[in-house]
Amino acid sequence: MILILASFGYLYLVDPKSVIVVVSLSVFSYLAGLLIKRYPDRAIIHTLGVISVLGVLILFKYLGFLVGAINSLDAFIKGFPQFNIAKLILPLGISYIAFKHVSYLTDIKWGLVKPGRFFDFLLYSSLFTIFVAGPIERFERFKPQVERNKIPFAWADFEYGFMRIVFGMFKKLVIADWLGFFINPIWHAPHHYSQWIRLLALVGYSFQIYFDFAGYSDMAIGSSRLFGIRIMENFANPYLAPNISQFWRRWHISLSDWIRDYLFFPLSGLSSSKIWLIVFVPVIAMALCGLWHGAAWTFIFWGIWHGLGLVAYQIWSNTKRKNKALAKATKSPWFLYSGIIMNFCFVTLGWWWFR
Repeated sequence: MILILASFGYLYLVDPKSVIVVVSLSVFSYLAGLLIKRYPDRAIIHTLGVISVLGVLILFKYLGFLVGAINSLDAFIKGFPQFNIAKLILPLGISYIAFKHVSYLTDIKWGLVKPGRFFDFLLYSSLFTIFVAGPIERFERFKPQVERNKIPFAWADFEYGFMRIVFGMFKKLVIADWLGFFINPIWHAPHHYSQWIRLLALVGYSFQIYFDFAGYSDMAIGSSRLFGIRIMENFANPYLAPNISQFWRRWHISLSDWIRDYLFFPLSGLSSSKIWLIVFVPVIAMALCGLWHGAAWTFIFWGIWHGLGLVAYQIWSNTKRKNKALAKATKSPWFLYSGIIMNFCFVTLGWWWFR
């Protein structure tokens, strides 16, 4: 209960409107979860629950983007009706809340987790240490830690948590922010700099966004451990990945797992066509992943870029399986190092759309 009060106290001080959104959405999702558990054969309950949660996300985060896209059709269709909707205030952490609730409802549907107590779910929805930018923890891992009335205090957790917070602050405040200090002027006025300087700025941003986000994840994991709660790791040296598939298993791991479980697998079940599975599923899933990061076409293009990278990797993997000589050659150290360099270049080029 103390953690719940602390979480809502934090939300009220930082963004009071988020309190109303979190409580309302938590009540709805919890009741929907009870109904899904009680009537497991009625898939419509799960479908309506997920659509409602995503509808709230679309309403707050994407309504302006969708209206702008619809209004742009006037350039192609003469006399197409125009819409003018005032921009809604974006509640803090709405993207992460929505994804956590979708996973909660779906895991109940799949029989992976039981609803549990309402206050446990409310804490799962509002825990201030991971509220703003994740990691996107699963209720399946979170529930056993908080369903006890008291979380035992351990000095080991305190020491580990403090260490992770310090490392995270170093990554964020020392490395990421200082990289930004040097490269941000180049992004703001690129025409004043040569092509090579702009390329260095892109590489610099690749490291800046990693240390920024990885540093925040360290602080979130460490802060949670101070209260005895273990949160999943979110980064595992992603720039040392030899291919784009491994990159997404190491970068923002909680989001990658979410995309795999709740987008890739359901989309893959829609058709057994090889073209659908190899081409369309990765591109659609990653385009939606890009859109989740922000309501702009540049984020969608960034997602498509990574989707096409996954398509190329799947084709390459299929080719290796059919060619034993090629498969043997790819196991050499030089091929591994070449893959790391090529993959880093590919990911870095993609950050241009993201930035």
